[in-house]
Amino acid sequence: MLLDCEQKMAPLKHQICASLLLMEFILLAAAQSSCPAYAGVPGTPGHNGSPGRDGRDGFPGPKGEKGDPGVGAQGPPGKIGPPGVAGPQGHKGNPGTGVQNGLVTQLQSDVKYLTERLTIVEKVLGFHMFRKVGQKYYVSDGLVGNFEKAQKFCSDAGAKIVLPKSEDENKVLTAMQAALDSTYVYAGATDIKKEGHFVDTSDQPLTFTNWKEKEPNDHKGVEDCTVIYKSGVWNDISCNSDWHVVCEL
Repeated sequence: MLLDCEQKMAPLKHQICASLLLMEFILLAAAQSSCPAYAGVPGTPGHNGSPGRDGRDGFPGPKGEKGDPGVGAQGPPGKIGPPGVAGPQGHKGNPGTGVQNGLVTQLQSDVKYLTERLTIVEKVLGFHMFRKVGQKYYVSDGLVGNFEKAQKFCSDAGAKIVLPKSEDENKVLTAMQAALDSTYVYAGATDIKKEGHFVDTSDQPLTFTNWKEKEPNDHKGVEDCTVIYKSGVWNDISCNSDWHVVCEL
């Protein structure tokens, strides 16, 4: 009976022993990891082992910051190379200076002409009445006076007493006379310096006239000035007579 009891208890004893051994192992492991132990006497170092095989290249690292530029010394200049082969001679060009000077001169002349014309137009607009004929303007403010007064009035305006130099100009003047309701208009021609030899106010011979029949006759020896009748014919008359004044620009 005792033997049977021992046989039955044997497996249980083995299980208890195994459990105790497992618990002891766990306790020892915990003690080694948490409790310090005194180091033993160091042994003799062993021989170095053989070098291991090279490892694989790792992944490239991140790009670093840009460094400061380096300072390099400039090298000495090289030797001068041999001269190259001369190229073919080109064609001689036209002189540019003469052409440019010609253009400048022409432009200056054009500007001067336009400036003068503009000045004339500005003067014309200062009169109450005007008529254009060719490059001339006939102008009037309706003034009536003798030849001396007429000459001064036109001169002060930068003009001259009217003097037609063609049939067309003569007709334009008569049309202006009709607008002025004028019988006679002074013309810029006299024979004061030499009787019978009529000249303009610049002492130049006349290039056009339209004298009335039997005129000029210097009636009573006092007719040294010229007037133009409303029909367009010319007549010599006393310079002291008062008639309409028309100027030309």
